[in-house]
Amino acid sequence: MWGYTYKRAMRKQFGVGFTVLELMVVICIAGILVTFWLPRAARLMDWITTDRAVHDMTTALAVARHSAVLQATRARLTISADTLRIDRLEDGGWAPYWRWPGPASHGVTLQVSNPVVVFGPNGMGWGASNTTIKLSRGSHVETITTSRVGRVKVW
Repeated sequence: MWGYTYKRAMRKQFGVGFTVLELMVVICIAGILVTFWLPRAARLMDWITTDRAVHDMTTALAVARHSAVLQATRARLTISADTLRIDRLEDGGWAPYWRWPGPASHGVTLQVSNPVVVFGPNGMGWGASNTTIKLSRGSHVETITTSRVGRVKVW
């Protein structure tokens, strides 16, 4: 009688858990879900990195414009794939003001209609035309337009 109770208690402990078949089914379902999710995750990563590059670019435009207004001088933003550079006009010519990595540091390609944007002391663009900046990675493309008045719009 004593041995019977012991075997019965042991059977209850081993009855709890998952079988190998149940685990295989769950792993197969998870694998199928991951295969559908991976292309979408790649598009999501393209969107995130392009958005980060757009943020850096609009920040550079704002800093250049505000530094021109605050210092009552002209400020020049030079846009290239590897660096964004702001220079201020001083007595001896253009002096470096601020530099940081360009869109290529995020893996984003750059197309710009006018790679040098100059802002005057009143914050307006100094030059003849608007500037259009296109940032792209994968299938995601963002367009930034800067008007002669100094306004920045992200499309």
